[in-house]
Amino acid sequence: MEGIPRIAVVATHNRPAELRRLLRAVGPQCHAIVVIDNASSRAVPGWEVHAEASAPSCTLRVTEVIRDDEQPPNLSRLWNVGLDWARKQAEEWSPDGLYDVAVLNDDAIPPPGWWDAVSGAMRGPLGAVAGSSDPFDQLNPGEMRLWDRTAPMSAATRLAGWAFLLRGEWEGARFDERLRWWYGDDEISLRAREAGGLVHVGGFPVPNTGANASTVGVLAEQAGRDRAMFVAITGRQPW
Repeated sequence: MEGIPRIAVVATHNRPAELRRLLRAVGPQCHAIVVIDNASSRAVPGWEVHAEASAPSCTLRVTEVIRDDEQPPNLSRLWNVGLDWARKQAEEWSPDGLYDVAVLNDDAIPPPGWWDAVSGAMRGPLGAVAGSSDPFDQLNPGEMRLWDRTAPMSAATRLAGWAFLLRGEWEGARFDERLRWWYGDDEISLRAREAGGLVHVGGFPVPNTGANASTVGVLAEQAGRDRAMFVAITGRQPW
């Protein structure tokens, strides 16, 4: 793997087995990983993150674990903590300021070649600033589809919120912390469509094995407040 720096941001809470599986999947595809450990009962060990993510002939340069104990969590803020870390790494590694950031749920499993495919589409001639696999797996392998400012608000025109890429150098690569649990990925999808577009690629489905499993109790209540906040911020319904 060559080219611009690739940095993965992962927020996690009490999912050690899922996190290990993700690290083994994404480690061979990137140069750096930061794990935001949000109040896990067993703190995520830094040595374990590096050991799980490393592989023979791996280009991984550095891993980091940042502990954050806020409960209930502000997921947008946790992602921004990871983006801040990624930016500092890129300042050291990227003389032209270009770098990819992947934002990954701890229960996602990006298949081999996923980063190559999504980054290639995002940084290709379409001019996108963000990208992901097709969230509904409707595109054929090798197909891609750009969604720009003309696209309607829809679940079909948003990033796959559990595994997506951003151009690190894009000024809009930041999450709105008023959206604490849900819809942060919808809000950045909206801005990406307006800033040049987001691209979907076919042939690299990313399983999201625990989808919505954590959105219960206070987090389900927060999701409802986040929907109202999304409408207040954007003037639109998310989907």
